[in-house]
Amino acid sequence: MSMRLRRAVGVAVAIAAVSSLPGCGGDSPRPPVVVITPEPVRGVISQASLSGFQPDVWISIDIPLSQKGTLDMTVDWTAPDTWMYVYFGRTKCDYAQLSGRTCPFILSSETKDPKPRVLYTEELEPANYYLVLYNVPRDPRTGIGSDNTEAISIQIGLTVKASGERTTDTIRLGRPTVVPPPGL
Repeated sequence: MSMRLRRAVGVAVAIAAVSSLPGCGGDSPRPPVVVITPEPVRGVISQASLSGFQPDVWISIDIPLSQKGTLDMTVDWTAPDTWMYVYFGRTKCDYAQLSGRTCPFILSSETKDPKPRVLYTEELEPANYYLVLYNVPRDPRTGIGSDNTEAISIQIGLTVKASGERTTDTIRLGRPTVVPPPGL
């Protein structure tokens, strides 16, 4: 047998052996395996802005959440030297609770930086929540705070699991309300 013929026979035997394997061109084709990995879906559910936010004022904003998910909240303000405290919780607190620091917040950020401030929650159940902002007044003894009357912008995003039910409902933030001190 010539060298050329031996190579041709060897190649033909190899092709026949491979094509007889299941799923490789034989009589029992297998469908391709498709792996679907559901990705979470994020959308901006609300944007708001306000101006005239004076130092030493607490503002509470209602956030009615109509579906289960994770929130990300971005709060930005005008002046870089402003001390803006940002809180998030499930309880609508009064002035005494806020000023006495007894309000049970889920998240709190009591610092000057970073600007803008971004807070992330764990997965939340549908319910009413509250975003609370405090424009910290200047304390000459500590150097904390500012005398700036601020303009604020807020953006809230919601991330839901791909397997969860989705809604097309628009979330409307409650009107920002100043939390008045007792006796006013």
